[in-house]
Amino acid sequence: MYKFSKGVLRSLRRVALAATASGVIAAAGAAQASAPAAINKYTGEIIPNGSVLLVWTGDGCALPVPIGTCSPDSAQDFLAVVDVEPNSTRYGDVIWTAELPRVTLSNILPGGIIANSDAHNDPHHMLSYTSYISGGGDGLQKGRKYTFGGGVISKNVFRYDITSVRNIQKADLVVCGTQPKRSSLTDDFIVMPAPGGDHKIIYTYMGSYGYGAMGTVTEIDPGRNAPTVAGICTPSVPAVAPLLETVGLLGCVGGTTPEDSAEPGHKGITEYPGCVSANQSRNPTNYTSYPDQRESRKRNQGVFFLGNSDAGHESQPHGMGLTYDGKYLATSDYAVPASIGAAAINGALSVFCAKNQTVNAGPLGICGSTYGASVRVWETSGVYNLGKTRDSLKEANVYSGNSYIRSVSAVPDGPRREEVLFHEENEGLMAFGLAHQSHHCVGQKGWENLGDPSYDAAVTKAGVSANDASKISSSDCKPGDADYVPHDGAFTASMCGGVLYYSPDITIRGDQPNAYGGNGPYWRPVYDVGPCSGVSYFTLSDDDRFLIQPVSGIQSPPSIDPSGSAVFDRDYPRQHSRRVLTVDVRPLLAKGKADTAATRIACDFPPPDATRPANTSLGTSATRSNRFAGASGKFNVLKHNNEADDCPRIRGAIGQFETGPHGKGLPTTVSSNTDQVGTGCLRLVSVLDNVLNPGTLLNNITDAAGNVLDGSAIRSLLELNVDGLGLLDGLDVAGIILNGQQTGGEPSGDGGTPGSGNLNSLQNLYTHGGPHFTLYDRVGHQRTPNGEGGYLDLRPKVVNGLGPPRDQVEGQPEASGSARFAFIQYFVELQHVPGPGTGSDGDRTICLGKFDRKTGATVLDTSFTDELLGTPCLDFDSKARDGWTWPGARGAKGGAKPHAAAFERDGAALFGPGYYPAKPIDADGAQ
Repeated sequence: MYKFSKGVLRSLRRVALAATASGVIAAAGAAQASAPAAINKYTGEIIPNGSVLLVWTGDGCALPVPIGTCSPDSAQDFLAVVDVEPNSTRYGDVIWTAELPRVTLSNILPGGIIANSDAHNDPHHMLSYTSYISGGGDGLQKGRKYTFGGGVISKNVFRYDITSVRNIQKADLVVCGTQPKRSSLTDDFIVMPAPGGDHKIIYTYMGSYGYGAMGTVTEIDPGRNAPTVAGICTPSVPAVAPLLETVGLLGCVGGTTPEDSAEPGHKGITEYPGCVSANQSRNPTNYTSYPDQRESRKRNQGVFFLGNSDAGHESQPHGMGLTYDGKYLATSDYAVPASIGAAAINGALSVFCAKNQTVNAGPLGICGSTYGASVRVWETSGVYNLGKTRDSLKEANVYSGNSYIRSVSAVPDGPRREEVLFHEENEGLMAFGLAHQSHHCVGQKGWENLGDPSYDAAVTKAGVSANDASKISSSDCKPGDADYVPHDGAFTASMCGGVLYYSPDITIRGDQPNAYGGNGPYWRPVYDVGPCSGVSYFTLSDDDRFLIQPVSGIQSPPSIDPSGSAVFDRDYPRQHSRRVLTVDVRPLLAKGKADTAATRIACDFPPPDATRPANTSLGTSATRSNRFAGASGKFNVLKHNNEADDCPRIRGAIGQFETGPHGKGLPTTVSSNTDQVGTGCLRLVSVLDNVLNPGTLLNNITDAAGNVLDGSAIRSLLELNVDGLGLLDGLDVAGIILNGQQTGGEPSGDGGTPGSGNLNSLQNLYTHGGPHFTLYDRVGHQRTPNGEGGYLDLRPKVVNGLGPPRDQVEGQPEASGSARFAFIQYFVELQHVPGPGTGSDGDRTICLGKFDRKTGATVLDTSFTDELLGTPCLDFDSKARDGWTWPGARGAKGGAKPHAAAFERDGAALFGPGYYPAKPIDADGAQ
């Protein structure tokens, strides 16, 4: 007899709860006009203009409309407002929600074209690094602040007025999903630079109109409102030629001219195609000493690009960033949207492909790759003209086939030999990041390394003292000086391949030779986690010294996924443990442009090893020890690269780290959060028992000592006192009080010991999810009684005519104190559509972490707790949310799926590349 998963049963239950409570909720929502102010729990006084976290969130219903759990009356997506003032009595509470407008005929996929705009969007990315403050010449009200967000599957784009972060009202619909003519799958958002107060918004569409090959970067005016008639979206007529790109490999048959048709539904939209014949190998073998030279890696093996060898044709833009001066926009290519469903079967596919070695010879290339391995750079115009299309980008005239593209570059594949080709190192470039600072000076505070290029010496006591004593700032050198080190580099990460890559100069033209004998930017692998490990949406600190890298794990143990665990923890213990890493990237940026044979980046893949599975030395013992016995040495004992001096170093971690707090070699174990198993994912290769019968989940799970726990014993994991857990009770770590109830099943580290909490919740393991989205806090918070934190100084500093962010607390020196970041454990789940989704969901929690700016020592903020559960991190989809009344517009509509977020305060001008606004008048950045 079929058994519903717990997630589905909860979804059914919430419909009844919503129906019975609807009258009460309507009255409550009308009575509550705005969110409460933050109250200082120590003094009882109001915290003026307290900081919040805005969370772009999807409804959590699990089944499509015909079964009834995704009712149009209870499945609304929304923006949540969370109090993130540590001194506040409501720290960690959801204090407000704002929903979306209901416009008919807006969505393409979910529920068909008849779906309304307020549901089935699967909210994805939003303006996170910056906000947008209107200059008044863009059709919006001058001085008001806005954020934008998109529905990954609906194509809809929304605008929220966030001028008052505690009184956000219903959003405006900016673009209906039926209005782009050649694009689908909404992803990253960015504010474009311009000299005045008004700016265009650009965002990425990863696929063509029919969710196939060839995406675009798309430009709109911030004041655009989606054209409608009688509450119905005015659709555009799909462009015919680009539809041909959806059905197979036909090159740039859809054309490369920007689509800016003025037909009623499309007016004000410019879709810039990224396809170009660039003659750029999708696997540049000269960028690594250990290239994969197999024939199958020379050409694409996936259905949409079968046989293609030119990376220029594989335009699937996802991640996006602007250079520090705003002159260049860069995008990374992730995947053909329609093919991502293959990821939903990636585990079982490993077994299938291992048994069917000839399957790639067929027309489907099912074991092959429809994922991207390339990066595109575009030139920005630096101007704004209200109502003008083709406004933000200008022609670079490097490639005759697409004049807007400045360069196409690709990341190399390495020595690993995977049975599923999209598990190869270079597959699926999701995240992308560029430096925020124009440069640093040799010996500058925070950049002094005591002559050690690895910066291990910089995190010793002597190194910290030397940096504290440094009087050198970024103003003390200029271009051309011997001590001037430019920050023209970029990072990207392959979510499927599991590798972080770095290019030291993203600005060079695609026809310009580089230091490794290719043309355009060159890329080097700098940290390999392993196959399909979910190296996801990272964030770079504003001072460019540390990168926060989430590892969602994706793979699950055989006790949970018996058909799909072929590569789980294959290369080293805890390889697929869910975790967040603090990566010291100073060794890379200190190389500057690295544009000669003597100075080029040396970091590379771990060398091959034919005696080990998949031909890699990944995860074997590192041969280069930490030379200075710094605290972070415990994080760098296994091989993740070739151990060159310029390879990045791990300085801290949240989650079960590979070496653990008790030494290396321990297995991945489940955390104490065992009651939220999630909805699971229906597989296309086979329907697994753990979907049909969730009770089997609790079989064969081990504790930290390797003991097998049965369904009843796993509950006792909550009480286990593993290796002195009780000794941590009451320990004060950077202002965080740790105790046995808050450590999540494993002792939280002190920043010098790997292992701060355990993110391997049963729901993360069951749904193949984990930490996916990260965000650096550019706002700050009221200083705590122990002196920690403070509000960040938002005035851009003027250096060589530019205004890079300060990244320092008001009145405090650079590179001091602690920094804060958020991470969210959810990717994409589409059972509500219905569809296979990505096969990677998550436990749908929002967590905060902190790291020391001097050393990178990192801890989970265990005082940031769920208001209903009392446990670290906010669980947006716990059973406790089923009957809970969300404050603001949402009411009693059940659990939800958070994906992206933004730290905000009223009046805070979070400027970005291009340095807008030009002249904030106070430390808050208010104008």
